[in-house]
Amino acid sequence: MNPSSSRSIRAPHLPLAGKAHVLITAAGTSTRFGGSKKEFERLGDATVLEKAVEPFLAICDSLVITCPKGARDEFSSFFASSRLAAPLSSLRGGFSIVEGGSVRQESVLLGLRALGSLLMPSRQAAGELVLIHDAARPWASLDLIQRTLESARERGASLPLMPLTETPKAVDPTTVVGHPPRHSMMTAQTPQIFSFPEILEAHERAAREHFDATDDAMIWDLYVGPVAWVEGTRENRKVTFKDDLVKQTEFRTGQGYDIHPLVEGRRLLLAGVEVESARGEAGYSDGDVLWHAIIDAMLGASAQGDIGTHFPPGTPQWKDADSTDLALKAAAVVAAQGWKCVNLDCTVICERPKLAPYRDRIRAAIASALALPLDAVSFKAKTKEGFDATGRGEAIEALASVLLNH
Repeated sequence: MNPSSSRSIRAPHLPLAGKAHVLITAAGTSTRFGGSKKEFERLGDATVLEKAVEPFLAICDSLVITCPKGARDEFSSFFASSRLAAPLSSLRGGFSIVEGGSVRQESVLLGLRALGSLLMPSRQAAGELVLIHDAARPWASLDLIQRTLESARERGASLPLMPLTETPKAVDPTTVVGHPPRHSMMTAQTPQIFSFPEILEAHERAAREHFDATDDAMIWDLYVGPVAWVEGTRENRKVTFKDDLVKQTEFRTGQGYDIHPLVEGRRLLLAGVEVESARGEAGYSDGDVLWHAIIDAMLGASAQGDIGTHFPPGTPQWKDADSTDLALKAAAVVAAQGWKCVNLDCTVICERPKLAPYRDRIRAAIASALALPLDAVSFKAKTKEGFDATGRGEAIEALASVLLNH
């Protein structure tokens, strides 16, 4: 049905200086996604839902999340064990989970009512704003949120928009009937931000008049007034289908360092390659200083501790252990977290022997063990020009820098 009247709600006094509150909509059934609840899908180190909520915690006073009917206990348990549990519980205005309706518009109304119950009535007319965001948008940046919020404070309502990248057509069931100009059309994103009491009143009015809107900005525009906009971001896309979760590549770097004394009666090993030398590395394992630096770099980049965490000295299992085997085990730990080595740069520092003749063999050994192309492994040899224990030939050092992707 069409509404009986329009723009009958008084617009807010501007600019708005009140607190910001957040409504995250997660009450959908994920039918087009394939049945499983898309908001609980993993996306790197967290779920889609957690990533959608997290950036708002830096700016909001209170937060409400809508969930499907009958799922409130499930959502409550999820957030109780989430990494967001502490910041959510510390929100000054409170955190609430409310069951949504059968369609998004109904869910937003129920969420706005729940938000209203968190706010004191005397504050509802004092410039409070609500940021309405889809839980299926896990890539909204804090910068985008703040830009949209500032626009809403100045204009009363604002949302992010993106230009169309393809030519739009108006159609009937079988035929193209119109060719709207692309330059005058944009696509909407969330968060959409509004003065709180007015958007709640507008949603209540739309429900009474059975007015079906495609988003909240449409309801505001009809009952309250014009909606401002800011430029959205390509990253802030919505997860609708399975392939929308094709993972964005994430990168991490790690650095490793090790030093070992050089003593007689030991082999000098670098990434498992034996270097002809009168002295070799002392150590609880085979002392391979280069592998030890590389292991620390890989474990550090993936936040999995260090070589001592996984292969503690003094443990009989690791006495005289082959460091190539230790490197393979460390690489498996990293891979189990979803990380893969992209490239490796390493440096060995010693006065003698000269390592240049071994460069290619060392690079090949590292590449083979870590399943890397040879051109992804760099090896350099340096001296300390006589400075300190290494410069006096009493020790050997290694540094490694690794890039991982997820």
